[in-house]
Amino acid sequence: MTAEFATRMRWGEAPELIGPRHAYRVRRLARLFQQAVPGGHVLDAGCGAGTLTELLAQRGYRVTAVEASPEFVDYVRERVARAGLASRVEVRLGDLERADLPSEAFDGAVCGEVLEHLADDSAAARGIAGALKPGGALALSVPARPDRYSWIDRWAGHYRRYDEEALRSVLVQAGLSVERLIQWGFPVMALYERFVQRPGLARAAGGRPLGRAMGRAARSAPVERVLQTLFSVDRLFEGRVADGPGFFALARKP
Repeated sequence: MTAEFATRMRWGEAPELIGPRHAYRVRRLARLFQQAVPGGHVLDAGCGAGTLTELLAQRGYRVTAVEASPEFVDYVRERVARAGLASRVEVRLGDLERADLPSEAFDGAVCGEVLEHLADDSAAARGIAGALKPGGALALSVPARPDRYSWIDRWAGHYRRYDEEALRSVLVQAGLSVERLIQWGFPVMALYERFVQRPGLARAAGGRPLGRAMGRAARSAPVERVLQTLFSVDRLFEGRVADGPGFFALARKP
């Protein structure tokens, strides 16, 4: 992968790159969140293409979605309108690093694959924590294994990958108590990323049609069902093998 490709993607321009890994992660994160926050008004901090926003709204939450990309803000507004969920969702343009969120306004918050995109992840975590009501919970996901930081991270706009100590530190310094920390994705997801996702993204980053074709094939319903079943095998190894490519965390405001 060349330096040209490693800096090409602009956040918010390519919602079509979302694939089976994203779908699996969003469902896992939503389940983790629902266990801690069964309902209410919640924040999707860095909503991206709105997959998690839409899922939470479908499950009865009132969602405020905040996103720094104007392209994604427009995309998510159109998405929730098409789904008939506009009455349950407010989508705002906002910068999580500037801590411009309302104080103690939300029963809970989700933050899926966002902190790694921010130069000051600590400021963002403090802002999200400040927006939670006392007792409110934050469920988040981030990429793991700093030793595996590579061109795909640079291309995607990642400042870092996390180890357990670094992730705990960000959350605790934000004033949150960590209740669960799960390293996930070994071995099936790690193999998928190495042999399917990364080659496909390399082709897409280079503007090659095959990369887009691979992405569409991976998102087809039959293929995705098979992959979701295979990904679930990784849960047998969670807590036993600390080699997965991502973390889920659940933290609570005292």
